[in-house]
Amino acid sequence: MGRGRRALAVFTGAVAMLGGLLISGTASAAEGPTVRQLLEQCEQGRTDLCEFHPSGSPEVYRGTYELAGGAQNCSEGTSTRVIRWESSQTTTNSVGVTISAGVTLGEIFEASYEMSFNQEWSWTTTKADEIRHELGPYQAVDIFAAPMRQKVRGTYEMHFGDPYYGHYYWYVHDVVIDGPATHPAWDVRVDGTTPAC
Repeated sequence: MGRGRRALAVFTGAVAMLGGLLISGTASAAEGPTVRQLLEQCEQGRTDLCEFHPSGSPEVYRGTYELAGGAQNCSEGTSTRVIRWESSQTTTNSVGVTISAGVTLGEIFEASYEMSFNQEWSWTTTKADEIRHELGPYQAVDIFAAPMRQKVRGTYEMHFGDPYYGHYYWYVHDVVIDGPATHPAWDVRVDGTTPAC
């Protein structure tokens, strides 16, 4: 069989990941590599090609609010309080392998993200801030901060010089990279509460 026809035949049997299961057109899931094995081949430089292809624009969303601090005024006059807080966020993924700055899988993802969306990916972010809040007589507030985050969904595509588990081309679909957004990085909420005076 010629190389072109062989490549076409292999391509039609390429792997797809659906709901965490590997399904191949020519082999059962038990006969194929795991997602970890495939991505380790890419990480260790054992592929002729390894690329990440985003399947859509980044999805920006607000994370969970967490208590950053609070203040109260137990006097009969007004008072300005300063609430200082600091928090950090990192990048996670849906496949259980390391995809971060300084490793091959992370560098491949980062290059694709920057080329596709014309902006840099933020692997980690730390926010240190202070909020000045004026409190009336016998008032109290709690300050909550929620990180703004973004998800990018896509596919890692791998080409092998020699067949790997019987195929030259493998794909890991539906990989989700979830990391800090940068503009804005945080959303802050101030809630009134009962002072403990």
